[in-house]
Amino acid sequence: MPGSASMPPRSVPPGQMRAPMAPADPFAAAPAPVAAAQEVRLVIDQGAVDDAEVGRKGAGKVAVALSVAAVVGILVGWFVGSTWRERQLFDLALQDAKDVYGSVNTASNTVTKASKLLDQALKAAAPAPGKTVEVDFKAIEELRALEKPFPADTFSRKRYGAFAEPGTVDSLFLYYNNTNLLWAKIAVIAAKALSPNAREALTKAAKAAGELASTEYGCVPFKDGDAFRCGIVSVKPGEEGKVSVITRAATLEKTLFAGQAIADKPSDVVIMIDKGRSNEILGAATDKFQSYARDLMEAKTLADQTGQVQGQLIQQLGNIAKLSSLN
Repeated sequence: MPGSASMPPRSVPPGQMRAPMAPADPFAAAPAPVAAAQEVRLVIDQGAVDDAEVGRKGAGKVAVALSVAAVVGILVGWFVGSTWRERQLFDLALQDAKDVYGSVNTASNTVTKASKLLDQALKAAAPAPGKTVEVDFKAIEELRALEKPFPADTFSRKRYGAFAEPGTVDSLFLYYNNTNLLWAKIAVIAAKALSPNAREALTKAAKAAGELASTEYGCVPFKDGDAFRCGIVSVKPGEEGKVSVITRAATLEKTLFAGQAIADKPSDVVIMIDKGRSNEILGAATDKFQSYARDLMEAKTLADQTGQVQGQLIQQLGNIAKLSSLN
């Protein structure tokens, strides 16, 4: 204030600090005001919410449509690929059928020829009135020269499951098995007839078989002391109730035994012998030929069965092979 003398500064006693001076701004000392809590209110526009929801639903529908399209594309691709593979397998199966059909068709000529040669050999070996029983060595040589129709790989790696008729596969393997058995039997026949020492022995046995087949045998009883015995003789038919007995010395007429008393003159009758039941004795000389003849008959039976299966198989495989011309 004017005229007033300035007051000298107050001295501070030693050991005490001076108190801070008050700030010039009277408001500076006031504490900073605390921000009042603000209330936030959300105003929802129902229309905007609806539009957003529609947008989300639309996006969802698009996603579903894209997913369905992708799945359909995958299915179509799989179907096309699967169809192509099935078509490829079908074509391969047809080719297999055609290959097997060609093999069977070619083999049929060989099987038919084998059957005819067996007929020829059997005809020569069959006994008949006024006919000589023989071994047809030429037919056996031709049989041995025939190659077995099917090598082991003919039916390997074939798609049998794709053949139209299941019975075709059964016929195929039956045919294959029969040809193997037939050619095995032909090998046995050839060994019995064509081995180095077989021809002469088989020729003699065939002659004995012819004689046995054309001759009837009987037994003429005779008395040896108190015992009765019987001698085997060849017999030819004679008049009713009579037969001619052929011995080394002569041909004698005898009466067929029919249960009459023969104690006084046993040698006046002849008892006929059943050749079938006596074959082990009467047919001893014919053993080799009989074995050969049995093999011939078994082989012929196999050939006939194989021929029947062959006809069915050619028809079945032919039907499958024809499908290639329709596709």
